[in-house]
Amino acid sequence: MTTPFDPTAFNPHDPAFIANPGPTYTQFREQAPVAKVHVALPNGFVLYDAWWVFRHADVQTVLRDKDLFLKNAANAAPAPGPFGVLENLPKGIFSMDPPRHDVLRPMLDAMLAQAIEQVPAVTAELAQPLLQAARKGRRMELVNAYAMPLPSSVLMSVLGLPKEHWAGVEQWVSAILAGNDFTSPMAQRLGAGTCAMALGGYFAALMRGCPVKAHAGGMMDLMLSQGVPQGMTPDEIQMTSINLAVAGYLSTVFLIATGTWSLLQQPDQLALLKARPELMPNAVQEMVRLDSPVQVTDRVAAADTTLGGVAIKAGERIGVVVGSANRDPAVFKNPDQLDLLRDTDGHVGFGAGIHFCLGAPLAEKVAPVAFKALFDAFPDLRLDGQPQWMTDPYLRSVANLPLAFG
Repeated sequence: MTTPFDPTAFNPHDPAFIANPGPTYTQFREQAPVAKVHVALPNGFVLYDAWWVFRHADVQTVLRDKDLFLKNAANAAPAPGPFGVLENLPKGIFSMDPPRHDVLRPMLDAMLAQAIEQVPAVTAELAQPLLQAARKGRRMELVNAYAMPLPSSVLMSVLGLPKEHWAGVEQWVSAILAGNDFTSPMAQRLGAGTCAMALGGYFAALMRGCPVKAHAGGMMDLMLSQGVPQGMTPDEIQMTSINLAVAGYLSTVFLIATGTWSLLQQPDQLALLKARPELMPNAVQEMVRLDSPVQVTDRVAAADTTLGGVAIKAGERIGVVVGSANRDPAVFKNPDQLDLLRDTDGHVGFGAGIHFCLGAPLAEKVAPVAFKALFDAFPDLRLDGQPQWMTDPYLRSVANLPLAFG
């Protein structure tokens, strides 16, 4: 007998949901498309208290209404301590609302387009040493051997960071990512906060330019040389640099890792991609649609409103479940299947509206080169065990991917 669906019993950290969120998303879309998700620990610490939105149409409404659904709002409930203090820091572009966002975003889009012109060639060059190292054995763990270091190195190059700093910055970012999961031990979360402050200090120091400065033509150099005269403040440059360092390559990491898993799970689709390499750009969009690297993104209601027939009060938090929207059968036929021939128009894996992912053009340049290099180097690549999944429901990726070849 099927157990009735109870949205109030939903636990975003349920291992079954983390491994395969599709069936749960279906239940929410059909029975509770806008639902309050409230989860608290036995000690009273509140992990989640927000309205989660699951249908594609409602997700689009929230993402595109820049006046009603904000990144920040004065009447929003404060973040739980001790991390609420970080709200006192300046805002970077990823957490900025209009009108300031509308001034800076076009400038940053133009700078990033300039900074990533050579990214395909850089990606191809950086991929080869990683693949050569993997060839020394008959097995590889894809995330640590390839999916993480390749996009990380490309992003550090795009930012213009000195090469000798790349490993250290990546370690800070990895620690910040590990602490993003609300269920992580407090020591790990505090360590993540410490690394976030260290990263902020690093960029503040790099902006001073002596004795070490960002390389000419990189994103940091462009912001300092082009942004400030047009009104981009040092605080905004510092915080946007942090945003880019933390979020600028992780989506590509997740895309390569989970995309490889999906392709190996469906060898017919992998064979199709090898036979028709011109499908690669659409394949990347389809992989983003199926397993969006960011599954949930937050907003705050600026005023009382109604969404999906549910009354939402000003100041209440909203979890926009883009991972569910991308599997909505009202928009995508057979949405839980990988289909490289699918028309992916309308997917929100990179967001929508004014906060459409700033780094999407970078992911779209890196991922095709990374996939081609991987499958060219290992034409007989195959799964060699079951992966583990990241435990943060806001993000979607295999945490490791054991592979074999030869």
